[in-house]
Amino acid sequence: MKPDPKALLDRLTALESEIAQLGNVTDSTTLGALKTLLQQQQATAARDPKTSAMNLLDRFLALDHQDQPGFPPLAQYKQQVRQFRTQVENASEANLPPDVNDLLTGKHPVTQLLKAVEEGDNLTDAQWSSLQSTLVKVFGQAVSIAASRGKLYVATNPPQPAATPAAATPKPASPSEDLLMWGDATEKAAQPSAEPSDDEPLIVFGAKSLGLENQPGGTVALNVLVHIQGLGDRQFGAREFAGTRGQSKAIEGLQLSFASPVAGLNLEYMAHLAGVGDTPWMSAGQYLGTRGENRQLEGFAVRLVGAEASKYSICYSAHVQNMGDTPVYADGQFCGTRGKSLRVEGLRVWVQPKA
Repeated sequence: MKPDPKALLDRLTALESEIAQLGNVTDSTTLGALKTLLQQQQATAARDPKTSAMNLLDRFLALDHQDQPGFPPLAQYKQQVRQFRTQVENASEANLPPDVNDLLTGKHPVTQLLKAVEEGDNLTDAQWSSLQSTLVKVFGQAVSIAASRGKLYVATNPPQPAATPAAATPKPASPSEDLLMWGDATEKAAQPSAEPSDDEPLIVFGAKSLGLENQPGGTVALNVLVHIQGLGDRQFGAREFAGTRGQSKAIEGLQLSFASPVAGLNLEYMAHLAGVGDTPWMSAGQYLGTRGENRQLEGFAVRLVGAEASKYSICYSAHVQNMGDTPVYADGQFCGTRGKSLRVEGLRVWVQPKA
């Protein structure tokens, strides 16, 4: 990857600004003296995890795109990071949130994206492959591609978010309301629930759980991919809400498959697409729908096939424009509408053994 002069200059300027904040640094400071000072600062940071965590979060908040200032795909993640930073700032040294340890040890998505941005040129192909897999699952393709192309950088003076009018100030976020990355909230989002809940966040992204492990209650693990209008492809697992509520964003396509093969069992699905009508039935792993054509999915059905199909049920529900959450449908029943121009904005799918 050929270094981008503008990006290098921005990084150099940012580094120069950070070094100036260390103090005791002048134009005559040698590289050896600077190295010693940095080592001392690193040792101090190791003894001060709160400050180190806040510095990492600040660097994430300073991320920007060379060609698309403000980079919308990062906006919702920055909102979460700001909320978490406030939690860290208000916590005592002895009672820091558990995710701070993941931040400082490089296991958290925040630090992994920063690593891709700041160390991308020095990573091996194997390191990039492993890292990019995580980035796609957590942040989606737009952010992952931007990082891999060297389009993201840590801005020196990032713009501050506009103040929210007092009348529209949202209530403080609690762990159960977080959208993506913070410990308990991610685990909670992966748990099955009998019925959809109205207090779910507007958009839920699969993170730690993507349906790649066995689900509670005998649910079969699934890979659920949906293409969300204006957001692109997002991946989820069995029973996870895949899509949005209250954002007027249509599901434009979907792709379903078992996370691991199940002997004698497979699945098929069809959909009703705006301007197209009913599609043929598609086999597991095939993409059904469109991308970037503003052609909404208005209904769908899923069924099981194979020698073992009679032993399982496949269940699903949807969140439909102007209608809200539908009842749970199963085994080939049509879920949604036809001819009403009502978009499906989110869906859940899961397979379970019959009693």
